[in-house]
Amino acid sequence: MSVTPPSAHASTAATLAAAGHPHALRQLPKSEQIKAAAGQFEAIILRQLLQDSVGKIAGEGTAGSTYGFMLTDVLANKLSAGGGLGLGRMLEQQLTPRAAKVAAATPTEESP
Repeated sequence: MSVTPPSAHASTAATLAAAGHPHALRQLPKSEQIKAAAGQFEAIILRQLLQDSVGKIAGEGTAGSTYGFMLTDVLANKLSAGGGLGLGRMLEQQLTPRAAKVAAATPTEESP
């Protein structure tokens, strides 16, 4: 029986969450949940922006619309994962509570 290290489990959960699996999203820390949700929202916006132009490339008919949707979906997800338009980072900043931002920016001092 193999045991998965916690870091590998968190990485797998983050990957699944980024792909839109809600159960995996719930397993992540709050900051990672916000980041995944912001990235998913950015992918939705990118999908809407790419829909018309990519749909024309794929062609007409049932096959064209199916492949056009798949191509648009993959492009939007990859663009969002690679930084996209920067909307994900802005959303993440807006959704992160102010107290968490201050705590993350303040270095902690260890007591002797």
